[in-house]
Amino acid sequence: MIYFDNAGSTRVDDRVLDEFILDNKKYYANPSSSHYLGLELSNKIEKIKKEILESLSLSYSLYDVIFTSGTTESNNLAIKGYVEANKNRGNHLITSKVEHPSVLNIFKELEKEGYKVTYLDVDIDGNVDLKTLKEVVDKNTILVSLMGVNNETGTILNLSKVKEIIKDFPKIVFHSDLAQVLGKIDFNYKLFDLMSISGYKVYGIKGIGALIKQKKINLKPQIIGGEQQNNLRSGTLPYPLIASLANAIKLAKLEKKKSYEIVLKIHDYLANELSKIDGIKVNLGKNSSPYILNFSLLHKKASVVSEALSNKEIYVSTKSSCESKINESSYVIYEFNRNENNARNSIRLSFSKYNTLEEAETFIKELKEILTKIKDE
Repeated sequence: MIYFDNAGSTRVDDRVLDEFILDNKKYYANPSSSHYLGLELSNKIEKIKKEILESLSLSYSLYDVIFTSGTTESNNLAIKGYVEANKNRGNHLITSKVEHPSVLNIFKELEKEGYKVTYLDVDIDGNVDLKTLKEVVDKNTILVSLMGVNNETGTILNLSKVKEIIKDFPKIVFHSDLAQVLGKIDFNYKLFDLMSISGYKVYGIKGIGALIKQKKINLKPQIIGGEQQNNLRSGTLPYPLIASLANAIKLAKLEKKKSYEIVLKIHDYLANELSKIDGIKVNLGKNSSPYILNFSLLHKKASVVSEALSNKEIYVSTKSSCESKINESSYVIYEFNRNENNARNSIRLSFSKYNTLEEAETFIKELKEILTKIKDE
């Protein structure tokens, strides 16, 4: 089996899974309980918050960690939570046309509620249009939400330049979906006021993520209940999952350089080999994460090629996993190069520390064979 869909979900690191199993057996008390076992876990969770923030070079005195079920929930709490808690500050919001559906769909709902939303274009490298940003940002703008690394193209967005533009507008809070950043590339997390992360994108366990926020920022809770986590996200805190997230982040940081080198070799080999194949266009910008590589089939149907690869136990994605069952073009690839055919027939490869160069060589061999057998679209 060759698994090249790691932007969708990574394999759990055995060390993370082993600790998670042990923690479930040992630490099963409710962290909100007032007895010794509950207080013990509550203290452990605060320690974990400090560890996570330190790993991102963020201050525990300035930032808080709100544990969620994953990036989608974190994005909802960040965007809806901030907008709904700060209605009186302004009604203009800014994002891009290539965000993950868990961000874009929130803004579409907010538009229905009367908020003004600007969706920024991207250039041929996948970076947001800074000229338009300068033109549209104003005193009524209260939130800018832009992902760190695009989940389909791997583009590392020019967010430091965005920060330079919006820093003169004190009302603006800067949010970023960092699902494809955490534990993979060097990044300045201090750029943001709100950050969404998830465990299963970084060899962790599904069902745990976090919203990292500046403590001074007010949010309206999206889940109402027992007022846990300073009444920002109710629900019993799952200590074993929380510990697993911290462990996954710690291991990813320790092994980031080694993992990056493995992935970079695979990425560069595949980008080079794919560019040699007639009928393939590699969708690669100037500044990209090696963990993701996207290409378009100029004459074949991506869905047919993807299925043929799957039959050979080679697993890839035709677009974001969250919308892969929707039979439409990739809106991200369309915005990237404004070509409907390229957008309709794009394939995403995404890599992890568990992949090998030998797998990449096998992929190229099998892909070439499949392309000779499949009829043109």
